[in-house]
Amino acid sequence: MPKRFVTLAWIAAACAYLLIVLGAVVRISGSGMGCGDHWPLCNGHLFPPLNEIPTVIEWSHRLVAGLVSILVFALAAYAWRLRKGAGSREPGAAYVAFGLLVVQVLLGAVTVKTGLTPAMVILHLATAMLLLASLIVAARRLSGSPGLRPGSAVLLALTFLTVLFGALTANLGATAACGGFPLCNGQIIPHAGPLAAIHWTHRLLAYSLAGYLIWSVVRSADRRAWGWGGGLLAIVVLQIAIAATMIQLGFPGALQAAHAAVGAAVWAAVVIAAVKPAADPAAAAAASPRGLTRPDTR
Repeated sequence: MPKRFVTLAWIAAACAYLLIVLGAVVRISGSGMGCGDHWPLCNGHLFPPLNEIPTVIEWSHRLVAGLVSILVFALAAYAWRLRKGAGSREPGAAYVAFGLLVVQVLLGAVTVKTGLTPAMVILHLATAMLLLASLIVAARRLSGSPGLRPGSAVLLALTFLTVLFGALTANLGATAACGGFPLCNGQIIPHAGPLAAIHWTHRLLAYSLAGYLIWSVVRSADRRAWGWGGGLLAIVVLQIAIAATMIQLGFPGALQAAHAAVGAAVWAAVVIAAVKPAADPAAAAAASPRGLTRPDTR
């Protein structure tokens, strides 16, 4: 696969990550209706007056969404051109990303029109995470790629569930339902109602993710697994530390935004680690974000 295709895929993935973070900022700042109930216009304008902070935040989010749309469309068109010219079947992830983009745009419109209901907001985030993953796979999984690393399916599922329950916790108003850390209101099994149960489930999934990474690294005989596993564990521990600090300080907005940003970074890092690069040294180097991926010499 041409290096330009890989570069375009990584740029699109980086912008998709930025879009997820900005989406979290929109939620945390209460700017979801900063453009009113208008879509795709903002307060009835293509270029609205930016005299209010919520409008600036929501409009910035929509601008990045527009940029992501252009990049994903270009990536899918590039993949189609390559397939048509050389008969290549790779990478199908570019087409998946385009399909997810269409769903994401429609969900964004419905989310605005329905008044930001928690269910639609969570579904919107879940689709954004899958879009980010598909773009990473498009960049990593080139022709000849051996697919996922052993045990990665469990890791991907566990991480995705943790992210979804984090979104449930934030959007259902369960953020403050569990006081204290690491327990929930000082209890192993909280009795403070369904919101506490949702928050506690999110924490248990995060603890399980950290435990699974530790177990995976310890049992692996491959020293290279110690590197990527240790890196993932460090990001997860950072995320848990941010969450603990956030709870102790009363959930300041800046830490909530950092928690969302690192959470999306955990998901991206897990996808990058889960997908093995192509076995060919040149392709493997191209598929790495820094061009430093080493081939499997076993």
